[in-house]
Amino acid sequence: MHRSETYDLVACADCGAEISLAADRVYLVTEDAGLCVGCAMKRGGIYDEVHDTWRKAPSLSGLQALQRDW
Repeated sequence: MHRSETYDLVACADCGAEISLAADRVYLVTEDAGLCVGCAMKRGGIYDEVHDTWRKAPSLSGLQALQRDW
């Protein structure tokens, strides 16, 4: 991995997996936080691959680490 690619890596706000906000399919919660696609779908999110967008947002309830950012 190129050094510049590490700057956008963050931990999924739910499971803690390393995700890239710029390169991975994630649900952005804030500019600096997101959910991996697996956690977003477990929380009820519905992703539309054809249109590359979230049709239904996942539930963000219980994400203590993010509550200060909202």
